[in-house]
Amino acid sequence: MSSKGITEKTEPGAPRGWSPSRESAPSILREDQPTVARIFGLVGLMLITIGCAVLATVGLGYSSRIPPVLGGFLLFLGLTFLLLHAARDADMQIRRAYGILAYLCLAAGAVFILVALAREARFLWFAFLFLGLGLLFFLPFTRNETEPRWRDTAERVLGVVGGLLAVGGFIYANVAPAFLLPYGLMIILLGFFYLWAFTGLRGTADDLGYRAALAIGVLGGLAFLVALGRSVLPPLIARWGSGPAANVPSYFASAGALLMALSAFYIGLSAALCSDNRLVVMTRRELAGYSPIAYIVLFGLTMVGWGLYFWFISVAEYLSRSPQPLVEPIIKDYIFNLLPVVCAIFAVPVITMRLLSEEQRTGTLEVLLTAPLGETPVVLSKFFAALIFFMVVWIPWGLFLVDLRVEAGQPFDYRPLFSFFTALFFSGAGFVAMGVFFSSLTRNQIGAAILTFMGMMLFLCIFLLANFVPESS
Repeated sequence: MSSKGITEKTEPGAPRGWSPSRESAPSILREDQPTVARIFGLVGLMLITIGCAVLATVGLGYSSRIPPVLGGFLLFLGLTFLLLHAARDADMQIRRAYGILAYLCLAAGAVFILVALAREARFLWFAFLFLGLGLLFFLPFTRNETEPRWRDTAERVLGVVGGLLAVGGFIYANVAPAFLLPYGLMIILLGFFYLWAFTGLRGTADDLGYRAALAIGVLGGLAFLVALGRSVLPPLIARWGSGPAANVPSYFASAGALLMALSAFYIGLSAALCSDNRLVVMTRRELAGYSPIAYIVLFGLTMVGWGLYFWFISVAEYLSRSPQPLVEPIIKDYIFNLLPVVCAIFAVPVITMRLLSEEQRTGTLEVLLTAPLGETPVVLSKFFAALIFFMVVWIPWGLFLVDLRVEAGQPFDYRPLFSFFTALFFSGAGFVAMGVFFSSLTRNQIGAAILTFMGMMLFLCIFLLANFVPESS
């Protein structure tokens, strides 16, 4: 039974003096903190400190409990962790710190170039190291930077440095062919990657980026024509003249072939950036959409190549102590063995497993086929993108041999590399085509990888049977 002691009535409206709070919808969202990336960055700083301490101790002539090889590996691993942190952490203070580090690396590279010009060319290796690190830290900085002034300045610095390296490398390599290996090669390649980064960040929709892409093609075309002319014209002139053509030194074998190959990289980059062909555009799309697994493959093959190169150097140093000199080509023991075959067996399935199976699983394949493209450009674009990436993952194996030229102090026969990469290109095209085919059969990318792996193992078994089973009489 209710009490009648409470006679006060409640007001149906709001009390006097009350006002609603200020509406603040929607709720303030808090961005996810890249905690894992920051842990990697902290661990990377620790590994870099340990690696630098070990290398500095050994360089000063003191003994170290940690071997210098392990110290170098820790330094490399620490830099990898720092780059991972720089790519994932977009906080303003973090990205600006990495941007300043990139500028410092670039300034250190410029200082070592000036020192090399004034004193000895061996200081160029320190310049290459700092210029390469500067490029690697510039890329995540410009990707994460949101203020146009900082981003545009960094992009223009990349373009200017790349242009100076490319033009200077091609000119000096033609003036002094002995400079091409190894210094000219590294300068031209660094210029190529700097210009690639600049045009990739600006995009061909931007006028400056499009003109830079055209200039890259013009530079590559001019360098290719000059190298071709210097390789072909002197023997023809000597043959038509009074002197024998056999006495004319072969420019093609000494420097022409390498310069034309480097020029072809510039021409191919320009064509890939400027062309509006459907196949080229789709190939660019596929290369830009590769998952992190593909870059794990690149890192893994680089580490395997580093281990194989270390073993090759150890064996070559042991054999050099014998009274008989090493027989050329000395790099045959580095590239012509079973380990690159094993790497290809595992690399091809990982690179090709998502090409068509992922499109079928997500339903984007139907969207592509309804566009005015057709099946042929779609399949060929995926094939060419996978083939290009398959060849890219082997580039560090060739760059390791630059260190051989520095450590040995004398040139060696590098031409077997051309035959190796040529055979790798054509055989890899067949393997990648098989991977694309198996990727089109299923929506499960793991199943596509297993089928491709079985196909690679079948080819390996055929090779082993043909070479190790004795023929019957």
